[in-house]
Amino acid sequence: MELHQLEYFLAVEKFRSFSTASLEISVSQSTLSQQIKKLEDELGVKLFVRTARSVRLTPAGEDFLVHARKIIQEVQNTMETIRNYTTYNKGLIRIGTFSNIVCWNLHDIVIKFLNHYPGIDYELCEASPDELFRLLYEKKINIAFILSPFPENIEFGYNPLFSEQEVMLVSKKHPLAEHSEVDLSALAKQNMLIANSSSFYRDYLEQVCHDAGFVPKVVYESNDALLLQHLVSDGIGVALMGYSMAKFLQTDRLSIVPLRQQLKRQIGLAIPKYARYPLLVKLFRDFTLKELSAAQTPQQHN
Repeated sequence: MELHQLEYFLAVEKFRSFSTASLEISVSQSTLSQQIKKLEDELGVKLFVRTARSVRLTPAGEDFLVHARKIIQEVQNTMETIRNYTTYNKGLIRIGTFSNIVCWNLHDIVIKFLNHYPGIDYELCEASPDELFRLLYEKKINIAFILSPFPENIEFGYNPLFSEQEVMLVSKKHPLAEHSEVDLSALAKQNMLIANSSSFYRDYLEQVCHDAGFVPKVVYESNDALLLQHLVSDGIGVALMGYSMAKFLQTDRLSIVPLRQQLKRQIGLAIPKYARYPLLVKLFRDFTLKELSAAQTPQQHN
């Protein structure tokens, strides 16, 4: 017994006509008749009573109809279940983000992804950089946007998205606001505010400041972009951050001042180590890379 024979049987039963059924399922009437006869021979019973004007089911055909419908329905249900996976209409993905991804327009990519695949369940987790690393290690999130620097011996897959220059955001009333660029050493006596900080970034900052001849005076660390904006505007200190974030926060009271040193931070996607990456993880990664490529990474500033 073959699946197409069951479909032919159901078509004949539906239309009670071999000629009409053959047109409906796009096979010749002779082929349809041959397949029904082959099915009857295999079963050892007649399924239809054929007359010159009509076709009707035999008692055996009536019983066979019940089971044929169930079989075809189960096959359709099975195909639909598998199709949900192959077309990404099913499953759960947990996406980690750091604060202020809106400054890099990364929230647009997340929104586009969720709108493009409405059948996918999702959880968005915003956390500090250090917390994102922990969640990745423990596989409590499937994928995350992260900022470098991060551990040298990373235990997760990493896909760089773009890098950008660290700049200084200062009040326009600040003396350094007049400069087209400043050496990092000029910050030796300044109160420093830093954004999207992690323990790895603090180690990095201390090292580059040490190389410039001073110990940084960090008076405030925050993942709250608007709070940093107000603190800088009020002259509490100068803020170090990526260019995109500085551009997002810039107002007529604030100036962006480049640093002479080429201090860069990279934004990428991190994925826990899997023997085989889940389909939805690869889908989100590839979707993100494609979106950034299509946009020609306008956020990138070298």
